[in-house]
Amino acid sequence: MRYRMNFALALTLALAGFGALVESNRVCLAAPSAFQQGPGRGPITAARDPETEKQSSRSLEAAKFYFYKRKPDKNNKDGWERINKAVEGRLQEIVDTNPTFTRIGDVYFMLGEVYKRMGDLDKAVENWTKASQETSDEKLKSEIQKRLNESKSQLKDQKKG
Repeated sequence: MRYRMNFALALTLALAGFGALVESNRVCLAAPSAFQQGPGRGPITAARDPETEKQSSRSLEAAKFYFYKRKPDKNNKDGWERINKAVEGRLQEIVDTNPTFTRIGDVYFMLGEVYKRMGDLDKAVENWTKASQETSDEKLKSEIQKRLNESKSQLKDQKKG
């Protein structure tokens, strides 16, 4: 008799506890991940495609080469325009095809540099702002901040004059 009472009491408590659990947290039944144990691993992101990363890295290096090393004569406006468009095209291709690129902050920084050289300060500031949000490199962040401060003061001067 005592065994039956203990069993009935345990069953009643278990059902009451389960009912309370369901009422207090309806997500428990829908999301079994709430019961997972172990250290928190953070959000799960899709794995990066190594081939796309490699191609994006090559495109970034090519854009840097053309931006910094290949400079036509100062008076050759067509040459400057072609180089700027080529660099912009490479960088924009990276943004379009691989927005989760590991060095996307560098890409936005370079886009800002290209737009500044082309004379479009608004787009330059926009890309430098994206770069500062995307990068964790402190050296690059300080360089971006310097560029942003210079460009914003130039924009203010243009609006006044």
